[in-house]
Amino acid sequence: MESKINLKEIEQKTFRESNQDGLLELVMGICMAAISTRLISRVLVVMLVLPVILFGPVLVTLRKRYTYPRIGYVKLIPDKPKEVIGAIFLITLIVVVIIAVIFVLFGDVRDFNLWMKWIPVWGGVVLAGMFSSFGSKSCCIRYYIFAIWSLISGLVLSVLRFETVETGTLLYFLAMGALLIPWGLVTFIRFLRKYSRLSEEV
Repeated sequence: MESKINLKEIEQKTFRESNQDGLLELVMGICMAAISTRLISRVLVVMLVLPVILFGPVLVTLRKRYTYPRIGYVKLIPDKPKEVIGAIFLITLIVVVIIAVIFVLFGDVRDFNLWMKWIPVWGGVVLAGMFSSFGSKSCCIRYYIFAIWSLISGLVLSVLRFETVETGTLLYFLAMGALLIPWGLVTFIRFLRKYSRLSEEV
């Protein structure tokens, strides 16, 4: 009897297994928390860019050190850059249009500070889309939890009023880091306990 091969399930399992170390969440959470340190002092303006630059290299380095020696390495087919950029642009456009309509009806669409105030909503929607995509690729519930948290925290921090207009955005990064860091850390510790290092021969 021939068994049908479900390519979708294979792709989901591969993505799920390759991200079971929790390092994606941990490194992303640390980077977001680092960005939020701008709340402490304006001198830390470099933290708005530095974590974004270091995210990829740090994640790759940690996985080479801890993940690949334990479960091996598989090269996943990356998303096409044009499709990713197109998706982000489409989401941004939709959010901007919705916010603009709300401003026309209930506020001043020409108020720059008003636009800055609602940046957490945009960030929340974009990250929610990213995490939902991860959830679809892996069938992991945790990514949908991250997506819901991103939407809620983005909306709440846009509605609340702060002394400076950038506070809401920085607190959004802090809120995301507060969820992702402990989740990623616990997952990473469980991963290390579950898998021992493969031998050098393997």
